[in-house]
Order: sequence, then C-alpha cells, then structure tokens
Amino acid sequence: MLRCRLRIVDVVMLHDIGYYRDMNAPLIWPRSLKSANSGGTVGLCSPSGPCPSGTVQRAVTALEARGRRVIVAPHTEGRCEELNYLAGTDAQRAEGVNYLLRHPEVDAILCTRGGYGAGRILDRLDYAALRNSPRPFIGYSDITALSLAFAAQSGVISFSGIMATGKTDIGGESPDPYSEESLWFIIGEGDFPRALASPEDSVWSIHRRGEGGRRISGHLYPVCLSLLISLLGTPYMPDLTGAALVIEDVGESLYRIDRMLTQLRLSGVLNRVSAVLIGTFNGTNEDNTIQESLPQMVMDMTPQSVTVVSGVAYGHIARRFTLPVGAMADINILEGTFTFRGNSPS
Repeated sequence: MLRCRLRIVDVVMLHDIGYYRDMNAPLIWPRSLKSANSGGTVGLCSPSGPCPSGTVQRAVTALEARGRRVIVAPHTEGRCEELNYLAGTDAQRAEGVNYLLRHPEVDAILCTRGGYGAGRILDRLDYAALRNSPRPFIGYSDITALSLAFAAQSGVISFSGIMATGKTDIGGESPDPYSEESLWFIIGEGDFPRALASPEDSVWSIHRRGEGGRRISGHLYPVCLSLLISLLGTPYMPDLTGAALVIEDVGESLYRIDRMLTQLRLSGVLNRVSAVLIGTFNGTNEDNTIQESLPQMVMDMTPQSVTVVSGVAYGHIARRFTLPVGAMADINILEGTFTFRGNSPS
C-alpha cells in the first residue's frame, strides 16, 4: 500500500514540472514587448545572487525613463542570512520568479543579475504559468539554468541578454547602446525572420566548416558553459541534437574548461550538435591563452561534421548579443549574422 501511494505522488510531481511535454515539439516564441518608449510592463526578480544596495532602484528609474512600467517581485532586493551569496532563501527566490510568471500585467521579466543560485530553484518553478502565458524572460550567466529549464519544461523560448543592475546593464553606470538595442529588438514587435548582425568591432574566425558550409541552421542554445554542465543528467536539460551551441564563461581556468568540454563529449552532447560558436572566456590571468586554445580544444572534442567558430560577441562583456534560447536560427558564419525564424508573437 505504501509503495502504491508513493508512486501516485511521483506521477503528480512529474506532471507538475512538465515532464509530459513533447520534447520534439518546436519551442514557442513569447509575445512581444512594445518597442522602446511605447510602454509595456517589465518585472524585475533576483533568482540568483543579491544586488548591491540601490542598484534595483536605479534599474527601475532607467526602465521608467525608457517608457516602461516596472513591477518589482518580492525578495528582489533580499539577501539570505545563512548563505549571503543568495538573494534570499530558495523558497523566496522561487516565489519572486513565480510571482512574475503568474502576474497578468507583466509583459517581460528581466533578471537583476547572475551570480549563483538559479539551479537551486528549478524544481520550485511554475513552468505551466510560462507555457500558458509566454512572455520574454531575460538574463544570462547563472540565469542560463532557468533558460534551459524553460526550454525543456515549458517549451518556451527565453532570452540570453543583458540584465538590470550590472555596470553595463540597463540600470548600470555605463550601459552599452548596442547591447540594449539588441535586447529591445529581439524581444520586441516585428515580423519574422529577424536578423541580428555582429557589432562592428566583432570579427568571427572560422576554424572548421562542418556539414553546413557557410550557413548553419538549427535550434540556437547560447549558454554559460558551467551552467550547461550543471544540468547534464537532469530533466531541465533540453535536447541539443542538431543545435548550434554558443558557449561562454567567466573566471574559469583553461583546464577547467577542458574538463567541462570533456564531460560534454563523454555524455554525447558534442557528438549531436551541428556547431559550436565560441564567445568570450574571461576573468582570469590567462584570458588570451584560453581564447587562443579553445578553438583547437573544441575541434579535438567534436566530429568533423561540427562547425567551429570563434569571436562571437557573447559572454561577460559590455557589448554583446541578446540571443533567443532554443529558437530556430539560420547562421551565416561568413557574415557573422543570426536570422531567427518563427511565428510573429501575439
């Protein structure tokens, strides 16, 4: 009798977090946010680390100056007493995200910052709320965990882009115009296909042309590498078969990056992707060595059919793409452009 009751509970839990979703179904584009200075409500939340004092209010002021209404989720400015690298307990941070996912007036959700902690709340999120009312969810770095989980469990595209409170973010001291323009464009109104061109100072280097030649087509997954690794073997990892993987990280030594790529190889992920596009790996005293060594390292660990490109403006840098996570993309590796396909968001 006890065994039967436990199995029933298990079924309910699996249904609640969305394991029943058809993993082969195309991901859904969220509804668009109105263009800059045209209104729309942006919700702020802190799924990961705590924000420095005053930075959330500066972000609110910056967004309002851009014509947005702002809703700040509960615990956005919090800090966990026991673990001060978290912006609240797991329950509090999940509550903040779920509050915005369920809020009928929120048109887009912008994370305040990364850090650490998003992975701890993946089993507490309301994936059905995003699936039933898709809206842009934006963040990168540690927020990679949420973006991949939304793809796997909600079937909804999210966006890897600048956030709210960092120095070069929207509410920061020196926001980068290209980065912000990229964000508003890709989550905004407009017909498909939508094309993003690299910044003028960004030059792609082609190290290997795989089966796609100068053009690659597939689902695009821009990720912070260590966060992708953290989800291997979990139900929050989407299927990357045929995907174009864009990788970046910060503060990771070359041997640690080697170890992470080796894990991806041994798990079979690197055998299934169509391309690996290398962004920036910075924040150490061996940044130049890492950037020079990575292309060969990636080629050592992938089949000849996999395209390998470096120099992509994506990572912990001021000037960067905002890229949709899980969207169908056509990538021109000679021109350094992404063109995204899909239905116009309603």
